[in-house]
This record gives sequence, C-alpha cells and structure tokens, in this order.
Amino acid sequence: MENYRLRKGFTLAEVLITLGIIGIVAAMTIPTLISKYQKKILHTQFLKAYSDLQNVAKRFQADEGITVYEYSQKESSTLSTNTLKRLMEYFIGVEKGSITITNYTNTIENALGFIPKNLKGEDISVSPCDRSIVTEEIGGRFFSMDDPVSVYNNPPNGPKICVDINGKKGPNIYGYDWFVFTFTKDGGVKPFIGRVLQNLGLDMEDPADACNYDYESVTYTCAYFAATNTSPEDPSKDYWNDFLK
Repeated sequence: MENYRLRKGFTLAEVLITLGIIGIVAAMTIPTLISKYQKKILHTQFLKAYSDLQNVAKRFQADEGITVYEYSQKESSTLSTNTLKRLMEYFIGVEKGSITITNYTNTIENALGFIPKNLKGEDISVSPCDRSIVTEEIGGRFFSMDDPVSVYNNPPNGPKICVDINGKKGPNIYGYDWFVFTFTKDGGVKPFIGRVLQNLGLDMEDPADACNYDYESVTYTCAYFAATNTSPEDPSKDYWNDFLK
C-alpha cells in the first residue's frame, strides 16, 4: 500500500516535460492573441473616429447653417486651416477646438514627431492632407486637411481629412491607424476613394489599387475597406483580422 501511494505522484521529469509543452504552446499562441487584441483595439478606435467625424459634421451643419463642404468653398486661400480650426470646435471635450501642433510648411516629422509609413512599412514624405495645420484633439488623435473645396470646380466631395486614430502611440501606418475621409455635399462623411491624391471625390474603378502592400505612396483608400471590414485582396475575408499583417 505504501509503494502504491508513492507511485501516485508525478516525477520531476514528467513535470518538466509538461511545463516545456505548456511553454511551447504559449510561445506559439500568445503572439497571435496579442496581435488580434491590438487589431481589435485599432478597429474600435477606427469606428469611433469615423462616428465622431460624422457626428461633428452634423453638429457643424446644424449650428453653422451650411455643410463643411460649403464652408470650405468659402475659404479664400489655398489652405484649409480655417475650416479645420472651426470644425475641431465641435469635438466634445476639446476646448477651443484642439491643440495646434504646427503648420505643414514644416516637415511631417516636425509636425507629428514621427514620419508616417505606408503599408509596406516605408517612411513616406508626402501626405494626402498637407494643406492645413495639424491639430491634436484632447484625446490625442491628430487631424489635418487637404485643399479646400474653393480651389476646385464644384468637386463631388471635399475637403479630405486625415485622422490618426490613436495619436503617437503607433504603429503610425496608413491603413493601420492613419485613415483618409472626405466630406460630402449633403453634410456627411465617407471614406475617401479618390482617383488620385489631388482629386477630392471621384471613385476609383478599383480602390484596392491604393490599399495594398505593394503601393509605394500613401495607401489612402484603406478606410473604404476598414469601414466594411473587407479585405481588398479577398472580399470573403476580413480587413482587420486577415488583411493587416
């Protein structure tokens, strides 16, 4: 009976083997779980930023009596700074519209404290929204705008607005935490799907052309896929879980 009782316990070798297996499984699964968690956070931040922009545009129209599009038509210069400043006053919790960081006459790195990247992870020296000051909302998000509507001949949408949904935290990559939207004539906001950077609103025949890992410049149509959670590579797959690497 005493010998039987002694045999009921695990040997040291068995314990070490079990711990080793647990460690291997953990090493294989924890990075995946962390990655999914981080993407879920970004997805939530994206949806909030999109919702906030839509709500702000509606409040702007209700108070001003005109849409952001129409307000931008009245901009007398080639910069959208006044439009952005006025718009930012409608973000809840932001006193007098946000914190002005800098003017885009300086470099993007000086304006933001970092250089945004494309989906390939390469630094890019251009921005689809470099015609205004950069403002930082009280929650840490960055906003900037492109050319005002006044410099175009009755474009279908405009102006473009870029938002960094999580501020300096990173990864500071277009398509991950940098996205481009545009204001509509009827007072709404939609993901930007422009034919070229300078165009305020014509839809591309294939927006996936500017939201892929081979695109050299700003992957500026990714908000279109992020909003519907559809992969530009395969419509049957998710944007946030499958497309983002």
